[in-house]
Amino acid sequence: MSKYLDILKFESFHLINSPYKIISIVLYAISILYGCQTGYDLFKKHNIEIKSIKSKNADFEKKMLVQYDELEQGLIEKPRRDPTIPYWAIWNTPSYSLKSPSPMIVFSTGQAEQYGYYKKVTNWSTVFDNDLAEEIANPERLALGTLDFSFVLLFLTPILLIILLFNIGGLEKDNGFDKLIYLNDISKKSWLITRFSYYFLVLFTLICFLLIPYAVLSGVFTNELMSFFTLMVLIFLYIFLWVSIFYFINYWGKGSVDQAIKMISVWVALSIIMPGLFHQITSIKFSTNYMVDYLDVARDQRYEIFDMSTDTLQNELLESFPVLKSSVYAQDTTINKGIINRSISGLVNILNKKAAGKIEKESELKNNFVRSTLLLNPIMYFQNKINEVSKADYYAYRLYRENIQNSIDKKIELILRDTWNKEEVDKERYIEYLQEFKN
Repeated sequence: MSKYLDILKFESFHLINSPYKIISIVLYAISILYGCQTGYDLFKKHNIEIKSIKSKNADFEKKMLVQYDELEQGLIEKPRRDPTIPYWAIWNTPSYSLKSPSPMIVFSTGQAEQYGYYKKVTNWSTVFDNDLAEEIANPERLALGTLDFSFVLLFLTPILLIILLFNIGGLEKDNGFDKLIYLNDISKKSWLITRFSYYFLVLFTLICFLLIPYAVLSGVFTNELMSFFTLMVLIFLYIFLWVSIFYFINYWGKGSVDQAIKMISVWVALSIIMPGLFHQITSIKFSTNYMVDYLDVARDQRYEIFDMSTDTLQNELLESFPVLKSSVYAQDTTINKGIINRSISGLVNILNKKAAGKIEKESELKNNFVRSTLLLNPIMYFQNKINEVSKADYYAYRLYRENIQNSIDKKIELILRDTWNKEEVDKERYIEYLQEFKN
């Protein structure tokens, strides 16, 4: 046991007296802090904006309730957008679909900067509106990518390990005294494993030490303790993967230069070539841009609906929404153009959902294909796993889009139901609308 402790002491002495290794570790630590701060700033920004939206909604609701009181008391005349009409009452019901950030976003922003995290929902909204991505406010930052903790972990950790490990065993070979070491009652395997384990523990401990303050600040320990534990397991396994690869390189290496070249080659292959290759394969296999279909719906098919006659629109609405057949208006023999015009969004929504479904299906196929390649693409495997625990992955945003669509459907359902039943909205009914869309 003492000989292993002696090796660890030797390695500590070697590290302390290696300025380039110390500087590399310091720069790596700074990168981690920068990455975590980037995620923490994004986390705060999202929460502040969501809080602001809720505050503005509360103020608007109070304003609308006062307006209803004034209308009922005859203090004001009905405005052009009459709030007693279901269509305008529901239009004036604050409805936001919010994606509150997980505290774990501090460690991996994932898709959080490519997609929006709040959306004002109306009966004319779609799940692929431009405003879902309007938070991309800095083109330069978008072009360069986000240097968050996951980026540092996945791409810079192997580089640091190369700097720390490339001459272990190689330096002895370079100077021709490697065989003398192994004569001292220690095997080559034990000698290398002990020294590699030292740097593994140093690196893992350093990461844990730097991550804990941000976990405390963001409330991870309070709200996402198991997710943080999962993240630490992933970090452990990721470092272990690279340490293991580099161990075998050094074990069979012929010297420091040989080992360094092989380490760099493996890093380039796994970190650059493999992700790039699978990205190209995915782009070729799924080359069709289905967003074009979505634009076609907005440009062509919507126009077709607006060009329909009122009686044709009424028939389409009754066919698409059978529940309307038992409504008050459906029993009339006359056609009310106002009611029909306020119902058109229901037909447009059906078209939008069909086009969106096609995009979602294609996205699902693409995502499944990417996931099937992850075992051959370890960098992206760990990236996906970290994004998953941060709730900033593909499935988190697909769920967000589903919630948006549910809100759109609910708005249209209420508009059609109350419009076709010729309901008049008072303060109490408006409060019921508010409850329907409470976040």
